[in-house]
Amino acid sequence: MRLLRRREEKGVLPETSGFTSRTLVIYFLIGIGLIGIGTYIYSNFLIQRIRKETETTSRIFASYASGPGASEEELLALLFREVIEKIDFPVVLTDARGMPYSAKNVSDTNLVRVAKKLDREHRPIPIIIKSGSDSTFVGYVHYGLSPFTRSLRILPFLMTAFLLAFLFLGFWGYLIYRKSEEEKIWYSLAKETAHQLATPLSSLSGWLETLKKGVPKEIYDGIAEDAQRMKEVLEKFSRIGMPPRLVEKDPIPIIQKAVNYVKRRAHNQIQFIEHYQPLPLIRFDDILLDWAVENILKNGLDAIGSKPGTVSVKTQTVDDGAVIEISDTGTGIKQAKDIFKPGYTTKKYGWGLGLVLTKRIIEGYHNGRLILKKTGPGGTTFQIYIPRS
Repeated sequence: MRLLRRREEKGVLPETSGFTSRTLVIYFLIGIGLIGIGTYIYSNFLIQRIRKETETTSRIFASYASGPGASEEELLALLFREVIEKIDFPVVLTDARGMPYSAKNVSDTNLVRVAKKLDREHRPIPIIIKSGSDSTFVGYVHYGLSPFTRSLRILPFLMTAFLLAFLFLGFWGYLIYRKSEEEKIWYSLAKETAHQLATPLSSLSGWLETLKKGVPKEIYDGIAEDAQRMKEVLEKFSRIGMPPRLVEKDPIPIIQKAVNYVKRRAHNQIQFIEHYQPLPLIRFDDILLDWAVENILKNGLDAIGSKPGTVSVKTQTVDDGAVIEISDTGTGIKQAKDIFKPGYTTKKYGWGLGLVLTKRIIEGYHNGRLILKKTGPGGTTFQIYIPRS
């Protein structure tokens, strides 16, 4: 326990994603701020663009409405300088026969083809010169969209995609934060359990030494074994959230240790079948792997209950690691999809943490996999896979 307290004082915390409530608040504040600033800047840009075009149109109208003060040459010069020279969209002028004679902002030399392409975007504007009551048709203006206007067409889609991505990342962060908070609750509960067990267990060890000469050896050895097992359980709970102590070696002795412990506490109608094939050396934590195997074995005994049954344990080597397969002849699991969710249990007084912790031990600490191979009225089979070192 002193070691546990020292680690807690040093700030050793359970493995979490790094997402906290403060992180989410900062993310949303920064995101909303960037969206607001970006919208403000772009809106100002649009306003300035529209204001400039409005100013140009007003100047042309003012020159046209000034009457004799503005000659036709001056009006045409203003129109050429303020409008024609500043347009940034493609324009092709054709005569009455449809033959191009002028173009602007067009890179293709085939003006006939360009004019047809522009006509698919917009209906061409006829050029009609009126003189008194007479009017003469002289050609068409074929035009397209400027790069700026084209960008406005895709702007709603870009903004929608940006907002969806922003909301998705925020929701994803919220889910990770929520999962992290749930894990912290379980870790805190485990550490508090270990803390509460430490004092009575120390007292029990002292009383046991006092009674050593006053009770039969068989009784003393049984109590001492259970007390040692309680110390191991205490160590298991105190190790939750701590870095695993991975050592490369043969896992079969640890598997046999867990099986023997459960076997001695099973009723006499339970038959254990063990078949151990040699396994490759893998990196594992003795206490954590022992805990994982023991949890699955105990679940198998609970599934069988007081009836006769069989628990099978076998090992096998695959190309890239070791497999531990544990089977029972119990009643099976009715809601198999929920077995790895915290709090789910079929026991009357269960906490629903055994398989959750086992999965975390195998997958989070040993980079392996815990697989529910099959379940049903005939029994359940779990597989633990741990890769080679």
